[in-house]
Amino acid sequence: MTRFGTEASSNGRTADFGSAYEGSNPSASTKPAAGRPANQRAELKPLPMPARFFLVPLGHVPRPLLADIGAALRLAFGPPADVGLAQERPQYAFNKDRAQYHSTAVLRRLEHLPGRPAGVPALGVTDVDLFVPDLPFVFGEADRDAMTAMVSFARLKVGTDGRPVDPDRLRRRLQVEAIHEIGHLLGLSHCSDFRCAMFLSHTAADADRKNPALCPLCKAALGIS
Repeated sequence: MTRFGTEASSNGRTADFGSAYEGSNPSASTKPAAGRPANQRAELKPLPMPARFFLVPLGHVPRPLLADIGAALRLAFGPPADVGLAQERPQYAFNKDRAQYHSTAVLRRLEHLPGRPAGVPALGVTDVDLFVPDLPFVFGEADRDAMTAMVSFARLKVGTDGRPVDPDRLRRRLQVEAIHEIGHLLGLSHCSDFRCAMFLSHTAADADRKNPALCPLCKAALGIS
């Protein structure tokens, strides 16, 4: 079933789907919440800005890409990002029937990852193709209760013709989607401004239209000047 609602999930998780799928709660409203702009419809009150973020490479993730993500997060939110020890591909989350990796299972491991600083939002970055049940794929998922999120560049690294995109485009797409997932952890829901990083990407090409930054209303919701 195709769902176009933009409310965040009632279980604290927000998954970002391609192929016109959105949200992890099938009962989520498809109408804007009364009295609130679309880009401030968060189920959780925006959290205080943390002192730093924690990046975790899962699988083959080039170090320059991690540095680029950290730089984008600092520009968008303010805090710096530390990079944790590289982890192996999450084979425990692999579904052989789909040949994809269950993102929620990875988030559970990230929550209790040894060496993760307490109280610091963690973002896993991976090169494997992610899914949640009953949906074709996800670009990423965020669990705000656990303060863990992840983003995959498996589908961001190819163009509409199926060929690899150039490194600059891949870097920008990944920066945009990383900001998107961290935004969810901090309390933001999806934004109606297609230039804002919090706008939902239905396809990888949607990320090209977004800026690696928050719009003024999303900044205001987080208290960023």
